[in-house]
Amino acid sequence: MVVVKIGGSLQSTQYIKKWIHEIKLNRNTSFLLVFGGGSYAEKIRKDQIARRYHDQEAHKRAIYAMRDFTKDYLNELRDFVTINKLSSIKKNYKKRKLLVWMPSVDEVNSFDIPLNWDATSDSIALEIAKKTNSPLLVVKSVKFNCKNYINNFFLKDNVLDKYFTKEYMRYSQKISLVSRGNFYKLNKICKDFLNNTNY
Repeated sequence: MVVVKIGGSLQSTQYIKKWIHEIKLNRNTSFLLVFGGGSYAEKIRKDQIARRYHDQEAHKRAIYAMRDFTKDYLNELRDFVTINKLSSIKKNYKKRKLLVWMPSVDEVNSFDIPLNWDATSDSIALEIAKKTNSPLLVVKSVKFNCKNYINNFFLKDNVLDKYFTKEYMRYSQKISLVSRGNFYKLNKICKDFLNNTNY
């Protein structure tokens, strides 16, 4: 199974539908989709500054933002099974699965990540990849110039959240950062995940 994190910057673009379509076409791999917070999360950032509430409250609201973003695309995800808890994923790899994760505050709070803006949906997706022992594909709007997809990248500031940037090297998961327009490379990336051992 591959965990695919859909960045919030893709919200209101046609790229999400293109990625979903490409995932459906890739019939040899199971996928778990994780959506970011998009404009919903940005609104919370601004609201927190204006109303001065605690980071933990903002963190909780940001998880609701991820839920809202996910719900926006449920009509496009009719072929996917919605997973409310990671523990409900059945370990039956004989059958291909298309899954979408609906986050909850309780489950995210059980993850080993900071409960503030240092760890956003990027780190949540990284933790999900760890818990499901799956490679992670992070789709962003920025361009990456990597010839090799697997864990071969230099993280510039603000590409991923602070916790991810600081901690990802200690995770054993294979990780690929991909620009939103490279949906057509999904099959190659999945093959790289399967075949590449130098990561």
